Amino acid sequence: MDDLRFSTDIILLYVNPTDKCNAACPYCYLPEEIKSRQKSMSYAELKQVVEKAIDFFDKKGAKGVIVFHGSEPLMNRENIFRIISEYHGKLNFGIQTNGLLLTEEDARFIMENGVNIGISLDSPNEETNDFLRGRGHYKKVIKALDYFKDYKGLNVVTTITKYNLGQLVDMVGFLGERGIRVCLMNPVRGTQKESLSFRPDPEELAARFIDAVDAAIELTKSGRRMVIGDFANILLGIIAPGARVLMCDISPCGGGRRFFAITADGKSYPCGEFIGMEEFSGGNIFSDSIEDILGSDGLEKVRKRVVEKIDECDTCVLMNICGASCPAEIYSTEGSMFRKSYYCKFYKKVIEHAFRVILRGDVWHVIRRSALKERFDIENV
Repeated sequence: MDDLRFSTDIILLYVNPTDKCNAACPYCYLPEEIKSRQKSMSYAELKQVVEKAIDFFDKKGAKGVIVFHGSEPLMNRENIFRIISEYHGKLNFGIQTNGLLLTEEDARFIMENGVNIGISLDSPNEETNDFLRGRGHYKKVIKALDYFKDYKGLNVVTTITKYNLGQLVDMVGFLGERGIRVCLMNPVRGTQKESLSFRPDPEELAARFIDAVDAAIELTKSGRRMVIGDFANILLGIIAPGARVLMCDISPCGGGRRFFAITADGKSYPCGEFIGMEEFSGGNIFSDSIEDILGSDGLEKVRKRVVEKIDECDTCVLMNICGASCPAEIYSTEGSMFRKSYYCKFYKKVIEHAFRVILRGDVWHVIRRSALKERFDIENV
């Protein structure tokens, strides 16, 4: 457990290839001053980032991952596709997009190159979704999802707010009908003041989220597999902590430890939620080595943030499953990372439900046995 929690083993870089965005989501976690810069990385700048990453991962004997993240990465489509074409054998790539710019040709390129893609969709209801994501977003994304039909590298990302809270079960059915296998349902973070009014009540959130989890399990039992990735990760935190993929719900979190984020001007931060908080900046990828960035005070601050130093969390039996996330959100709202999460009651209730899922024998309808066998090279799972 100590190795899982405290080792610094970077496996992924989040790279924002542009500050530009073609949407105006009212709960966006990026500061307006960042998006308004309109900076985009050139091909040469992206190449420098990628080649530094390859050198870093080669020294570790690993094939690392770069996820092109946002603002909206496809506003720098030509350069990122060129980079993927040239380096896809040396790195694994992912793209997180709002889907507004995706074309059928883009989808073919992404699938041919084995790129993982996350597409944002907040509601199965067009009116609700477009309120949260912008007019026309719903129709664009539905078309984009058709382009990726049956593609295993696709997942849908749903940001949960008080406006779509009552639609999570419907979302599970909606995505299941379209053959979507994985959905991430992330509670909105209050990193920016504008997003605070979008946060749902934690206990109501838990009830609705649990309903969606159970709906996904029933859908899987019927033969159409559907996994809510956030819940699967919590379940893994109980039965196989070392298999966890998402690193938000662990202490210290994965920021600056398993990944870090790079903005279009080259600045580095522990993760995307910290962008704009200069006290956490770790240097600049164009002038600093990855090793120097990892050794910076900015990233070290987040690696030192542990639940044992947080009142109430320090005596909680669930501390190593929850992790009191997200430190960036808590720092933004409380002025210190060493406070319990606004979503504390949400996490407690969801973790309690994870134990119920285990007790009733439904765990393998969330997690694949084959994945654990392969990960740990064991037979009797």
